[in-house]
Amino acid sequence: MKKFSAILIIIVSLTLNSCGIFRITVSNVENTLFNSPQKVVNKVKNPVQDGVKLSALWIGHSSMLVQIYDKVILLDPFLTNTMGGIFTRRKEAGLDLKDLSKLDLVLVSHTHMDHLSFASLDMIADKFPGRPLVFPKGGEYYMPDFDLNLIRLDNTKSQSGQFAGTAIYVDSVRITPVYAHHSGGRYAFDTYSWRTEGATGYIIEYKDVCVYFAGDTGYQNEAFKKIGNTFKIDLALIPIGPCRNCDSTGFWHHTSSVEALWTFEDLKASYMIPMHYGAIEYVRDAYYPSKALERMLNDKDEFKALKDRVKILKEGEQIIWRKTENGISP
Repeated sequence: MKKFSAILIIIVSLTLNSCGIFRITVSNVENTLFNSPQKVVNKVKNPVQDGVKLSALWIGHSSMLVQIYDKVILLDPFLTNTMGGIFTRRKEAGLDLKDLSKLDLVLVSHTHMDHLSFASLDMIADKFPGRPLVFPKGGEYYMPDFDLNLIRLDNTKSQSGQFAGTAIYVDSVRITPVYAHHSGGRYAFDTYSWRTEGATGYIIEYKDVCVYFAGDTGYQNEAFKKIGNTFKIDLALIPIGPCRNCDSTGFWHHTSSVEALWTFEDLKASYMIPMHYGAIEYVRDAYYPSKALERMLNDKDEFKALKDRVKILKEGEQIIWRKTENGISP
């Protein structure tokens, strides 16, 4: 079966009009054929806790479990060992769904296979049927009929220069679409040939907590400064890969490690957690973006002041912030 999948990967990639995608595809064939995902030891068995103001558990890649007071939110859930049934991830997901006792909301930023995982949403629908699933305009063309409450968010305003769209409320959680320099689609030919729309970032607000989830985005300082001036962000979840040279500009519509730090500064957020690395190898080692990020925080004078506010997590690691007089503190 793995050999058949690898052959399919090559055939599909040869039909695409992007040599970058072809290189990424080929680099993952060997892993798909011969390797299994590395195990995540000491997974959190009780990720939902009482008395939490804000917590974040990095599941891997761009998948996050966020708890804000009594609300539990899954972001771009990718819980399976393969992406699209083809690419095998380097390390397994850092969360077992059986350990999740509560779920209020699921957000999907766009429909690319590493963010909209059909198998993962099937698993969620089996355990938490009827839960709200929010996705941007354009995603409806790719969304199967899951046993979930599908809610399409109109992100037209946020993509047209206003950078923040019209908010909606889902179970008392305020969700605002914000600018993302990315594309929609799912199968590469629709993304690159038809320029399919359907990608967004999210501002998630509940009570006095504000979380920014970038999804996938390239760097756009005007947009991020506007978002940072509009919202008082406690936690920013920002992608750092893929990148060839993570000290400089990113990889197509993705922020590199240094661009992620610029984004963090533009947003004026209290804390940052990097994401979008580790699970899939792109043009360099899957963990190179995080190593480059850590090196910049330690060695570059312009970023040293950010070091204590950037939390680089391991898959399955959770950080909890408690309420203080000055806001939140881990």
